[in-house]
Amino acid sequence: MTSPGDAAPVKPPPSFSPGVPRGASKTRYPNQRRDSSPSLDADLAGSRVASPTPPLSATTSELPIRSASPRTPSFRSSTPQLARSSLGSPVEGRFEGSEEIRSLIIRSFSPVVGVYASADTDELVRQKGFAGGFWQLIRPFGENIPGKLVIRDSVGASRSWEDYGVRFVDLGNNNQSPPESSGGRSSPLAHVEEVLEKQLGSLDDPLGGSLYPKDFLGFPSTSPLYKLYLRQLLSIASATPHETFRHPVACVIAISSRNIAPLETLRRLYADTNNGDKRVPDWIHPEYLRYYVLVHDEDRDDITESTKLYDQMKRHFGLHCHLLRLRSNQCVVTDDDSVQVPECEWLSPSERLYGRTEPLVDLDTGGLPHVFESDVMAIRAFVRELVAQSVVPYMENRVAVWNDQVASRRRGISGRFMSMSRRWAGFGSGSRSSLTSGGASGNYDTAHGYYRFDAPEAVLRKMADFAFMLRDWKLSASTYELLRSDYANDKAWKYHAGAYEMSAVSMLLSPSSMSTKVKIEAIDQMLETASYSYLTRCSDAPNTLRCLTLAMELLKSRGGSAVESAARWAMRVMDQSLAGSIGQGLFSERISACYAARNAVPGMKWGSRRRKAGMWSVFAADLWLRLGKPSLASAALEEAERLYADVLQGDGVFSMPEMQTFIDNLRHAVKVEYLEARGLDTRDETATAAALGTEETSEQLDRRKNRKSLIVNPLDSGLSPTQGMRDNDNAADDDFERA
Repeated sequence: MTSPGDAAPVKPPPSFSPGVPRGASKTRYPNQRRDSSPSLDADLAGSRVASPTPPLSATTSELPIRSASPRTPSFRSSTPQLARSSLGSPVEGRFEGSEEIRSLIIRSFSPVVGVYASADTDELVRQKGFAGGFWQLIRPFGENIPGKLVIRDSVGASRSWEDYGVRFVDLGNNNQSPPESSGGRSSPLAHVEEVLEKQLGSLDDPLGGSLYPKDFLGFPSTSPLYKLYLRQLLSIASATPHETFRHPVACVIAISSRNIAPLETLRRLYADTNNGDKRVPDWIHPEYLRYYVLVHDEDRDDITESTKLYDQMKRHFGLHCHLLRLRSNQCVVTDDDSVQVPECEWLSPSERLYGRTEPLVDLDTGGLPHVFESDVMAIRAFVRELVAQSVVPYMENRVAVWNDQVASRRRGISGRFMSMSRRWAGFGSGSRSSLTSGGASGNYDTAHGYYRFDAPEAVLRKMADFAFMLRDWKLSASTYELLRSDYANDKAWKYHAGAYEMSAVSMLLSPSSMSTKVKIEAIDQMLETASYSYLTRCSDAPNTLRCLTLAMELLKSRGGSAVESAARWAMRVMDQSLAGSIGQGLFSERISACYAARNAVPGMKWGSRRRKAGMWSVFAADLWLRLGKPSLASAALEEAERLYADVLQGDGVFSMPEMQTFIDNLRHAVKVEYLEARGLDTRDETATAAALGTEETSEQLDRRKNRKSLIVNPLDSGLSPTQGMRDNDNAADDDFERA
């Protein structure tokens, strides 16, 4: 990333001088490095032809390109159709894909299942072409459980889910730390930014053509680039003491039919996970479910012997066992029953950058191996049985036990009395209080910064996280609320921040909550406390960004007045420079999407925020232009035209001449950058004017050649990255209302 240049920018009007987020790269105008993003054969002034560019992932389907709306004003000249809008801003309440984002957030908090296989099992799977062994083979199939999965909540009500999944992690490999990236950029957020940069640079037109999905009415849905960003942000979390989402709920212990001492091997593997090399730290609960798997080699071993061994396993280890029948021969693409292994959706940024050899985008095979169709069916049946008959019932049982034995006591009168006694008089403290804790409960180890797994505070946090992963958000919200004061009294600030964050997220996900403005204000207060504790007290930028991003998306999905609060939290992300240069552009688009989701009062003409949405879309266009991405800048300008369609004058002209000049200059800069990316020499004024469809003189072209930004640098004006945006945004709204 490069800082903004020192060249004098084109000055916008005095009342329209928004700030630019720190860390954004320079705008590359005609004399700068060419960008390889746009690669089109259609003329600049014509309609855009759908690009054959493949989608970001297998879940992105190719849909037809929406033509420009005939009712959209032209701002005196139409925006070049370099790419379609990447915003998710509905028109008049149309569906925008909020349920898809909501499902993505819910699925990111899935139970973690460890995988620990014997050496003979890994060797069998390596013969099939999977260098990572048994874990690599089954990992992609756990992210989406086939069919409906029924889960019971704390009151016994059942609900079926079709998007449930688990995360398989490898317990057999302790050396998974990625190498340091060049330039010292080794933080998780820097890795996320590198993934986005790699994605934008991997294709000539990374987000054009069919990569702009549409909803069922043909309007733009959420950008695939933003979905990738959100997925990567939610994938960077690792196992930490203050939350248990990445702690193992179960462990798959696998042996193969080739093993000469199968029962002894299973006992040894269990001992390794219990008190051996694979033993979890003191802040992870060691009592998690063990699930035993016998992998039968269909090509070389006798199924009768394997069945006898499987019956012995059930007698020795209980009903949590499974016989998995796989072929050991390697499958090739030319086989009639070959099936490509699905791509992992929840790869961490480090894995995308350093742990894979195949490309990020699936081009035909994408480097993914193939397996036999019988193997796929067997693995899917195994994963479903594991989750539906073992993992989910185990979690339901543990939540019921902890709720009865721990939480109910804390909610009762005696529990409240003991809490007050610990807080004010020091009674009831553990024997370790004088040695390990300066807090009120005596259970928090200040030297190491965590609670032991058997402390009531740790058990309740695990219970709340289990309830959250079981999607019982009412129980999880009440449990997080029960813990917040205890963490504050013990000065366990990361626990404190996490409890406030997940309490707010649980309330936002609960369908029965958030029905009044008062509750929205309470949610805002929780998020304020969580972000302050994360960033100021713990210096934890990744969790701060996760907290604010979840708040923005879930508040936006609520609609109504909640979208105003969602936009404010997105602005907070830009104010605190939590996102990189690409992230700043994506958040500008999301702010525009938030305001666009605010509809007018029924029967009235006021209440809409279309002008604010259009303005933030213009800001996003300038940010993409500074990064040398004219196709994305053009998409943002096109979205701004659509948003301004209903609020401008009949001829589509701004009432303020300075504002109109600013928009015209920005559009022209996008066109010039686009022509440079196509290899056209902009020093040829005649050819440039003909390509642009204008009558620009050489003097006008020269004045535009070396500009660094169309928006004033906030570092020069002393403003925060979004303070100028908000001030001028509100001032423009006031002027419009008076007009």
